[in-house]
Amino acid sequence: MAETYDVAILGTGLFGAALAYHLAEDPSLRILAIDAERTPRQPSATDASAGILSVQGWDPWDLGIVRESTEEYVEIAEREGAPPVRRDGGLRVARTEVGVRWLARVQRVLEREAVANRQVGPEAVREILPIADLSDVRAALFTPDDATIEPTAIRSGYLRAAQRAGVDQRSRADGIRVDRLADGAWSLGTEPTCVARALVVAAGAWSKGVLQSLGHSIPVAPFRAQVVRLRPRPLLPPFPTLHDLDLGLYVRSAPDGRVLAGDGTGSTEEDPFRWEAEADRSFVERMEASVGSLLGGLPTAPREAASAGLCTASPDRYPLVGRVPRAEGLYIATGFNGFGVMRAGGLARRLAEAIRSGRWETLRPADPMRFPEPGLPFDPVPEFPLESEGEDPGPVRDGSPRPTVPAAVRRGDGAIGYRSIGTLEEVDHLRWAPLSGWFDPFLPTFAKDALRTGGAVEVAEDGGTVRGLLLSGASEGVGSGFTRTRAIAERYLTAMDPAGLYLEAPWVPGGAPVEVFAADLRDWTPREGIRNPVRIAGPRDLEPIRSLMRALLGPGVDPWIATLPRPEESGFLCELDGRVVGVSWLTRVGGYARGHSFLVHPRFRGLGIGADLLTARMHWLRRTGGRQVVSEIYDGNVASRAAAERAGMAPVGRMFHFGPSARARPLATFEVPRSWGSSWPSSPSASRSTGTGP
Repeated sequence: MAETYDVAILGTGLFGAALAYHLAEDPSLRILAIDAERTPRQPSATDASAGILSVQGWDPWDLGIVRESTEEYVEIAEREGAPPVRRDGGLRVARTEVGVRWLARVQRVLEREAVANRQVGPEAVREILPIADLSDVRAALFTPDDATIEPTAIRSGYLRAAQRAGVDQRSRADGIRVDRLADGAWSLGTEPTCVARALVVAAGAWSKGVLQSLGHSIPVAPFRAQVVRLRPRPLLPPFPTLHDLDLGLYVRSAPDGRVLAGDGTGSTEEDPFRWEAEADRSFVERMEASVGSLLGGLPTAPREAASAGLCTASPDRYPLVGRVPRAEGLYIATGFNGFGVMRAGGLARRLAEAIRSGRWETLRPADPMRFPEPGLPFDPVPEFPLESEGEDPGPVRDGSPRPTVPAAVRRGDGAIGYRSIGTLEEVDHLRWAPLSGWFDPFLPTFAKDALRTGGAVEVAEDGGTVRGLLLSGASEGVGSGFTRTRAIAERYLTAMDPAGLYLEAPWVPGGAPVEVFAADLRDWTPREGIRNPVRIAGPRDLEPIRSLMRALLGPGVDPWIATLPRPEESGFLCELDGRVVGVSWLTRVGGYARGHSFLVHPRFRGLGIGADLLTARMHWLRRTGGRQVVSEIYDGNVASRAAAERAGMAPVGRMFHFGPSARARPLATFEVPRSWGSSWPSSPSASRSTGTGP
């Protein structure tokens, strides 16, 4: 007995996942999304993608696709809890005459289509990307709406939404056999056998072979694209993506203060069943040298990972999305030339609409039938970074018709449920989705701290998985929320306590920024010696520490101090003349640590005690196998920032304090809490300390 479907999608990379999501907008269709299981030796193109969304300026049609895709990814990320789309902008630079002409060509298209852009000179380049040495560039173009995403997370969001809409999703470890039946339907050899009236082949580099096995030829050529992930010293905050047209590479900001770099191109066709998934040594060495030269203000950046993925090229560098010639009910989506992430969302929506309606006008430039001799061989020549080397790029291609249908994005919260957590044991049994860029390892500890000190804990769950955490304190009233889902964040903001709420994303205007500082202990070296006596606190030190903290923060510290000692909390103190005059705490979860509650008595400031406390805890973390430390500092807190940087930490991101009290907090004080949402000061603004430091 065979299971029957209206449409089967072969391939669940980013495009296939987006297509399943859009086809499911028609509840009358029964849809199957199926893929072969990927291994580290054969990753999908989505897994290997750099995740850059930039307006290439080819023509109006392509610009429309990129715009639609970007806006759709924003919606999917905010609704499905994926890491946010980061609109940090993009900077293209050129030093040669051909590069200057190419940038002028791109700008003409962008201006005509009202895409935000501006030519920038040397001073503006330094302001936009101060970490880079670009003093020798002749022309630069800045596009502020360029963005980056984490493609695998967006793919998962699409698939989760498609599954809720009824799409059947399967994977096979032993491959998938496809055959055409006598009645024109398609058979996918699985257990049980699946039969579909229509088949969409979106299998990336494997698409060419699938169609050949069915007796059809398409003009695509798989090629390798390589990328390297570097860990700069110090870690970096988000920065605009750099496209260097002369060096032929891109450099983009990556999560956790890292950097991705690649050249995006391959020039020979690869066999998808016999290729090298590890990056070439020569490529890695070139990227390391190039990035080191471009980011000259940074010390060396150790390599963390280097890999390759397969992309597919087409003869004219435009994708092939639509009907396969002379094959009723067979569709193809391939030939993205390394720009699949930029185009997947918009093209998948258009393909879904065309399959349902039979109208193909909005996909005309991508029509697979445009090649009269599809079997002719060609070499991959992807578009990055220049159309041609040493020649005038020539006129802009006519990409008509222009898009007439706006991006169709369905809103909805899914099946999110909210419930209170009342015991430590309940916290241990929670199943967590990623909620935070820097604080995921600490969320169970934060929740337990809130419960131990009389606070409240609420989780937002979807299918038994936590997609939101709200912590609020019993005395201070400041809440802290962790979520990547807009609907959950909006609920938290609507119900927040008078003292406000802390969130990692600027969901609404008006949040007071709080800087996140971090350091990777594997790269850390002390910048200065320790001048004052610093030691790790023991049980007998808790009472004098409590006295100092109570004097500077108030009696709200008592419930938290009463929970000590605990193995995840380590205190560092400085004593002068038998008196505790400074303290700093660390919450430790495995290799990850968070610094908090750093206080120095006002009478003893200016002696370097703060820097000594921070340096001492960094020494201890490194000696005990710590991997990463993170702290939060209010924006404008100059003293705290200086102390953190002296200790070897660097700004890597931001969080935000929302609420009427957010702007009223003094910025000259150090204000980082011991935990989130407890009954004593529970967030970066809650502390009334006049100390400094992270």
